[in-house]
Order: sequence, then C-alpha cells, then structure tokens
Amino acid sequence: MSNIRDVAKEAGVSISTASRILSNDENFRTTEQTKQKVLEAVKKLDYQFHPRKKNVPKLTIGCILPLTSEKYSDPFFTSILLSAETELNQHQPTEFILRNFNDLNHSSVLQDFCNTPLDGLLIMEEITKDLMAHLSRPFPNIVTIDQIESTFNSVGFDHYAANMQIMKHLLNNGYRKIAYIGGSAPGLSFYDSLRMVAYREALRVFNISYDDSIIKDCEWNLTLCAKYAEDLLLSENRPDVIFAGSDTLATVILGVIYQLGMKCPDDIGVIGFNNLDTSVHTIPPLTTVDVPTKAIGKLAAKRLLDLINNRDSLVINVSLPTSLIVRDSTRSSLPTGISLL
Repeated sequence: MSNIRDVAKEAGVSISTASRILSNDENFRTTEQTKQKVLEAVKKLDYQFHPRKKNVPKLTIGCILPLTSEKYSDPFFTSILLSAETELNQHQPTEFILRNFNDLNHSSVLQDFCNTPLDGLLIMEEITKDLMAHLSRPFPNIVTIDQIESTFNSVGFDHYAANMQIMKHLLNNGYRKIAYIGGSAPGLSFYDSLRMVAYREALRVFNISYDDSIIKDCEWNLTLCAKYAEDLLLSENRPDVIFAGSDTLATVILGVIYQLGMKCPDDIGVIGFNNLDTSVHTIPPLTTVDVPTKAIGKLAAKRLLDLINNRDSLVINVSLPTSLIVRDSTRSSLPTGISLL
C-alpha cells in the first residue's frame, strides 16, 4: 500500500509539499507544474489521501490483548491491532493503552485502568464474565474480538467452522491419530473450547475414538510446546499428524521434527492456524487456516467509532469467513497452495 512518502518520492518533492498540496492548504504557494506532478503520482500509485481534520479531539482507546508467549508482539493479534489503529487514525488521532488479562488480575491495576478516561475499549482476549461486567461499567463503548454474545458488539470469525475445516481436511486425507497442542483463554476450560468441541465432533462423525493422551495444553508457551511435541514424536503412541493451535506453535513443532531427524509430512504431518506471513516460508510450507485479521481490525474500529460518535445502542455481531490453505506440511489429494472456504 502506497503512502505519502512514496507519492513525494515519485513526484520529486518533499513530503511536506505533497501533503500540503493534497490538503489544499490555502497558505501554501507552489507552481501548477508541481501540483500536477503530485496529482499524477497519486494516480499512478493509487494512493488514498485522508487529510486530518482540524481541531478533531484525540481518541484514547483501551485495548486488552491476549497474553501469549510473545506478549504484546504476537503477530496474529498485532495484525488486528495495527489494522484497527490505521482505521481509527484516518478519522481521528488515536492513542492506545494496552493491558492483558494478567495485568487486570491485580486489583490495583484494574482500578487504575477503570479510572483512566477512555473513549472506547477493544477487547481481544476472551475474559471472564465478572471482569467483563466490571469493565462495562466505566466504559460503555466496547467492541470485542471473537466473543459472540448478545450483550456486546463483536467482530471475529466462526471458530467452530474454522476448526472443522482443519479436522475434515485431515480426516478426509487419511489421518486418524490427530494430536493437538494449544492453549485456552485465562480462566476458561481448555477442553470446553470451541476448538476442542469441533475436534471431538469430527472424530465422532468419522467413528474414531477420542484419545486424551495426544491432547496437550501448552498454555501457548513455546518451551512447553516443544517438550510436548518431542514427547509425542518419541512415544509408542506417535500420532499421524499434530494440529497446532497457532502457526507460531506449528513452527516450533517443525523445528522439533527436524531436530529428531524426522521428515514432515513423511513421518508426521503438521497443521497450523492463522496463516502468518512466515507460514509459506517454513520447511515445508505450512498447511493452515487463513483468518482475515486486517478486515477484523478495520471493522472493529469502524464499529467502535459508531459507538463513540453516534451513541449507537444497537448490538452487532460480525463473523467473517476463514479459508483452509493447503501446503506441503500435510499430505493431501488437493494441489498445494489451494485455498478452501
């Protein structure tokens, strides 16, 4: 995506000059030729200019991020957050205050956060009902990510359907002993998650017995993930494939397979979840599910602006489609690189 810096370079002018021309700054004087160069550069680069409105108050948005092994740098959630931030800043300058569930589990931190004057709250973690009720009192403008319920606005994807896509792909391609390594949200049952519900239901449909010994809760910890992967790979009950709860975990598992002198997918298959940019570059390229993180972030920001500026009382739940990306880390009757909705 082009930016103002690209336009200025293409037109051979400074960033300030390009910005003032596109803003129709009445106090800025330049030649008609220079204006034309900038406009031609905009057209060539398909640049969308969004002039900042004068005297628009800054928004302060709270964001509760999931606590993962990368803490505030998990690429999946960062993609959603950056997309939301970009959308908000196109309308009003925005400042984010980041917290996670563990932060707010301390009463003093929670109280300080609730006393912070926020225009809105973006909740990306599946938090407990008690905490949600506590936060909704001082912050009426709330949009959640992947928490579909009747009380709050939400933007996300159908977790059950996405995980069914994975299970059906594996089962339809001959995998029967499917291990799972992943985690759950704080305070919520790992075994009652929609992912595990889909996992068990898919096995039931294919008349395959559930084996709890190949299900591992690594709490999203990379070190624990590596240990569980090694245990599974060296076990007499070695699975046919390991379903990882995220592409980050799947990359760790691929590393363990390599360290043990095994090959993927010949000795064991691996499938991830999220379709991170790096997933196509792993060895072998990772089969995964693509989640439209940028669209989720953008729609969540738009809904948050509606709540803030229009006092919209309607509760809207948006669920975006996901797609299975078949690559070389699992055996398949489909050509690799195929995307299935």
